[in-house]
Amino acid sequence: MIYRRIARRYAAALLRAAADQQLVEQVASDLQSAHAGIAADPALAAALAHPEIPSPRKQEILQAVFSRLAPLSLTLLALLVRRRRQAYLGDVIAEYRRLADEARGLARARVVSAVAMTAEQQARLRRALERRTGKQVELTREVDPAVLAGLVVNIGDEVIDASARGRLEKLRELLAAARFRGLGS
Repeated sequence: MIYRRIARRYAAALLRAAADQQLVEQVASDLQSAHAGIAADPALAAALAHPEIPSPRKQEILQAVFSRLAPLSLTLLALLVRRRRQAYLGDVIAEYRRLADEARGLARARVVSAVAMTAEQQARLRRALERRTGKQVELTREVDPAVLAGLVVNIGDEVIDASARGRLEKLRELLAAARFRGLGS
C-alpha cells in the first residue's frame, strides 16, 4: 500500500511535467525500456542498488546506459536511484500509465476467453464496455481453454466473470453452502 502511494506521487508529478513538455507517450516508452533494461542486466541492477557505490557514480552509470532517453525520463530514473527507490520503478510505470490513460479518457481491458474472439465479438464487447465506463476502451485479448466458455474481463479494479467456469464455481459454492446449512440444522 505504501509503495502505491509513493509510486502515485512520483507518477503524478512526472505526468504533469511530461504533459507540459508534450512527452507523455515518450516518457512511458522510455521508462518501460529502462525497466526492461535494468531487469535484463543483473549487474546493472546490483550497481544501482549497491549502498557503497556513491550517488554521483550511479548517475554516471545511468547517463551512460540510458543516454537515448528523454531528459525527463532520465531525471526520474536518477531521482529514484538517488533516493534509493529504484525498486519502485515498476510501480511508478504502472501508476503513470494508469494516470495518463485516465487523463485521456482511456480504459484498458484484459479479456480472457476460451476461444479466440471474432472481430465482431471484439467490437461488440468494446462498445459495451465503453458504454459502461464512459471511456474509450483498449482490449488486450488472451485465450485460455480453462475458462471453458464465455469470458473474463478485467477493467481497472473490476472483474467481470461471464465464463462457464466462473458460473460453475459459483454453483459449487452455493451447493456447498446449502449442504453446510442443511448439516447445521
